[in-house]
Amino acid sequence: MIDMKKMDVEVVYIDDVLRPEKNAFLDDLEGTISVAKQFDNPSKGLAYIKENIDKNIIVILDWRFTNSSQQGSDILNGIHEMSTLVPVIVFTGANIDVVAASKMFKGQAFSCLSKDASTQEITDAIEDAYQRIQNDIRSVMEKWILNQSVEKRNVPYMSYGNKTYTMNDLLVSIRKQDEIGKELTRNILGLAAEMFTNGLKK
Repeated sequence: MIDMKKMDVEVVYIDDVLRPEKNAFLDDLEGTISVAKQFDNPSKGLAYIKENIDKNIIVILDWRFTNSSQQGSDILNGIHEMSTLVPVIVFTGANIDVVAASKMFKGQAFSCLSKDASTQEITDAIEDAYQRIQNDIRSVMEKWILNQSVEKRNVPYMSYGNKTYTMNDLLVSIRKQDEIGKELTRNILGLAAEMFTNGLKK
């Protein structure tokens, strides 16, 4: 068993050619994460992420699919359209061209690992991604909303422009990082920076 702290996170591994001997690291994660899911159908993996987008999820994504019309870039873009808060670790045995790499690292992929990576390297990458989830200001905002009662999340909470938002509406905006989601993030970061600066002046 790998010596890692218990992580409240699901690891979703998407590879259209699942090789049990290559995926042993998922067994090693048992007891340290909430759930480990494997999908050899990229579309089903993407659908699962969509259905569970309110959970802490880390995706390990194969880059080159041999049994699917879709490729890793398609799934990566699909995840990014749903939420910018889901860390994606690209897992590949292929050389990635410049165009593909540009797409991956424009805020869409958290990191990239070779399929020859050791179990420890893979789990280190997962732990780094988990720390990103825990420390991201947007995730902190999500947690605060999800800690509110269901009733409180469903009533009007604030107005922005000509529209009124419930907390659940804001949750979707934060995940998608649409206009109001980005504005909320900027405002919270600005407030946090101001509070921190004022504290240093005391």
